Amino acid sequence: MWLIDGGIVKRFNNLYQNIYKPENIKACYYEVVHNTKSKRQVSQLQKKADIVLRNIYEELKNEKYVVGKYNIFVIYEPKQRIIVSQGMKDKIVNHLIAREILYPALLPCLLPYNVASRPGMGTRKALEYMDRYRKEFSARSKKYYILKCDVSRFFLSIDHKILKKKLRKRIKDAKALKIVFDVIDSHKSGIGIGSMTSQVLAIFYLNDMDHYIKEELKIKGYIRYQDDFVLFSESKEYLQFCLKKIKEFLAKEKLTLNAKTRIYTSNQNICFLGRNLYGQYTKRRTVKRKMKRRLYLLKEGKIGLNNYIASKICYEKLMRKAKYINASLVYS
Repeated sequence: MWLIDGGIVKRFNNLYQNIYKPENIKACYYEVVHNTKSKRQVSQLQKKADIVLRNIYEELKNEKYVVGKYNIFVIYEPKQRIIVSQGMKDKIVNHLIAREILYPALLPCLLPYNVASRPGMGTRKALEYMDRYRKEFSARSKKYYILKCDVSRFFLSIDHKILKKKLRKRIKDAKALKIVFDVIDSHKSGIGIGSMTSQVLAIFYLNDMDHYIKEELKIKGYIRYQDDFVLFSESKEYLQFCLKKIKEFLAKEKLTLNAKTRIYTSNQNICFLGRNLYGQYTKRRTVKRKMKRRLYLLKEGKIGLNNYIASKICYEKLMRKAKYINASLVYS
């Protein structure tokens, strides 16, 4: 254990041995098979599953694993992003590292207001907090304020040295650190969007900021979903002060806020995770426009037919989910 700022921070040991346990390898194999959309890739993996799983076991046990090459592609909705994808074997190892090293070492230190990419959290939890804070602040004041922040190019801007320093404070196991650092160093800059380890490392990277906002700035109403976060307050002046302090804090993490960052009054149409203060989907009118753009990208050959159809199905499911969440919030 380390003594940091007057508090005891537990460092986790004996983590690496869990990633090559056969039962854990099999569990991650089934998870990857279930989550992989490409039936061709799944079929090819299943045909040689025994060999692949044996190789994973041997490489991890003997500390011979080398991170494989990434497939890099671009998505255009909801905005242009560079996505990385790995082969099936590397996906299984990536899940093992996340579940058997990062989860037990990092999740205990995360605040419940950090709602992305972990069990029991997600968009629904964020909307529950939004609904709760709206009711609490409305009961105290007719008018209150919300600072909405968005980190610029978050995944690509994550600094390797800073991230590794943070990880050393949580993980004592040298073997576990080495394989996690190998994954980090497999990206030329930042960490790639698309892998399970990247999602966990990203929510952890801003954990110090979460504690700073809650414990130093004393913000009672706070929610963060990856690089998007909101602060509630009855004082606009105090939120302006908080914005200044957050910018200073993020500068030490080598991050900046983008131009979408601003302070809203409670009667303005704020959009957080695609919803307004009442949990209603705020972008219904833009769905048709987005689908027109997808059709344009299809005609230009930038996306395939399957990609276009998947987007259409995704938007339809999103609208149905929004209706369900809105109803559940109203009657909860």
